[in-house]
Amino acid sequence: MKIFSRLLTLFISTFFLFGCSNDDDNTPMPEAWELEVNQVAQVTESYSNVNVATNEGRFDASGYVPNMGHHYINPAIIDTTFDLLNPEVILYVPDDNGVMQMVAVEYAVLPEDPDNPGNPPEGFTGSEDEWHWREDLGQWQLHVWTVLENPDGVFAMFNPAIGD
Repeated sequence: MKIFSRLLTLFISTFFLFGCSNDDDNTPMPEAWELEVNQVAQVTESYSNVNVATNEGRFDASGYVPNMGHHYINPAIIDTTFDLLNPEVILYVPDDNGVMQMVAVEYAVLPEDPDNPGNPPEGFTGSEDEWHWREDLGQWQLHVWTVLENPDGVFAMFNPAIGD
């Protein structure tokens, strides 16, 4: 399924890059990773309602983390593979009324050997994604700010738009 998703993304990216060019349009074509981020945003849109996350078994594993929010994880899908369309973690920040608002997704990937994690997983197309090794959890993590814009970049670990 992972290969099919990658091939589909590559096909769509190629179509948009080469099949829809307009010589009169100076708008730059989106990079493949940008198309993938948009795809993730679309497939995770239902999580804007925190009840969707909790109803499928996700729970707040972190409490409030400054510049990140609350991490609602699904431990059943944390494994050794990166699955673009199924992030293991959904990040939420409470609004002024205490209602959880989705701000981002996060991928958590276990290495084959946690004592020697090696290189980060192959994630989004290209080299823009910023994986972080969490030794205390024995996993690679990648934040993707799909909802709340991050002035430090879509793949930055922390988002200064979220308070301390």
